[in-house]
Amino acid sequence: MSNRYTKNKTKLRKGEYVRKNKTFVFRWADKNGKTHYTYAKTLSELRAKEDAIINGSIEDTDSHRLDATINSYYEIWKQIKTGVRKTTLATYTGYYERYIQPKFGKNKLCNLTYSSVVMFLKSLAEERGLKYASIRNIELSLSEVLEVAVRDGVLINNPCSGALRELRREYSGQARVVKALTLQEQKLFEAYLAKPGRYHQYCNLFTFMLWTGMRVGEVLGLRWEDIDFDNDEISVNHTLLYYNRGKGKGSAYSINPPKTRNSNRIIPMLPKVREALLSEKKRQELLGINCKSTIDGYTNFIFLNSKGEVIDYKKLNHRLEEICKRINEEIHDNSNTSIEDFPRVHNHMLRHTFATRMREAGADMKAVSDIMGHEGILITLKTYTDASRDFKKREIASLTDYYENAM
Repeated sequence: MSNRYTKNKTKLRKGEYVRKNKTFVFRWADKNGKTHYTYAKTLSELRAKEDAIINGSIEDTDSHRLDATINSYYEIWKQIKTGVRKTTLATYTGYYERYIQPKFGKNKLCNLTYSSVVMFLKSLAEERGLKYASIRNIELSLSEVLEVAVRDGVLINNPCSGALRELRREYSGQARVVKALTLQEQKLFEAYLAKPGRYHQYCNLFTFMLWTGMRVGEVLGLRWEDIDFDNDEISVNHTLLYYNRGKGKGSAYSINPPKTRNSNRIIPMLPKVREALLSEKKRQELLGINCKSTIDGYTNFIFLNSKGEVIDYKKLNHRLEEICKRINEEIHDNSNTSIEDFPRVHNHMLRHTFATRMREAGADMKAVSDIMGHEGILITLKTYTDASRDFKKREIASLTDYYENAM
């Protein structure tokens, strides 16, 4: 802080300095001799603060604010944060309270630097083994809190700005790759569910997921009034979320708008999907199952547990794990299939499988993207479409056919 003139040659007063980032700082001492720093983006703004300090109108206000911790600003952020879904807010607070608050959140704002934020984020990967996607969410939570301090003038810049760039190259490749069921695995999965037994009750639900490609929250939040049997269409206009409300508050269901603007969509209903829905309606009627759940004014949900309540997607994943184990037991006792081990299946894998089958069937990818509810076709191509080994062999064989026919 040795520069005594501004860029336009204005001489700085005693205690005024130009920082490397072209902002300004005023260094001053209180009546006890303790040094403090006051920051501003412009010289005129800085001098207005100086005048207030000299006149005693703000006394040690800036010093108190600079002595504030990240955690103290987190409490302020929670009070003023508005305009977001309560589930989104719960996600932010969950990441903050688990990973930031216990240790890093105790740091004073006056000691916070860009490098300290980067080192904190790196420690999450190297010491705690977190994946890049989780670190990105933690950084977002921290950045949200620090942005309030920036708006208050306590921090000139947000130390989180650009911090993820330091980690992206090294850690972003850790993202978990979601595989799709092969066609043979899908047929085996559906055949097992179709058989009478403990897990037959999930046949209609998992068939619906496999043949619509809908997100699990969209499926579990679907109501009968969202189904148009006359035109064979499904209206996707909301999603069901199960979220943690915070420390000591437990979890709750919530109805949210679709994930993105493109997620609000109409999906054509295939005959197999129509059959699954009618079968589910009949099954519930025979068992006397009626919807007892009302969430944010929504009721009459399609897929229910034996008590007539909406289904927890986490429990659904547990059922899928159990089903896969049973299929594997049958595979090992039966040599009539070439499948050696059945993969572990989870909810999102069914959505991925749908997109992959559409690709293998030669469907137009713009149409697939619209059905999936993606923002653009690139998301569909990069994220949700595996190509099976047999499919790739058929595709590359078409080059030979083309070449021979052209000769």
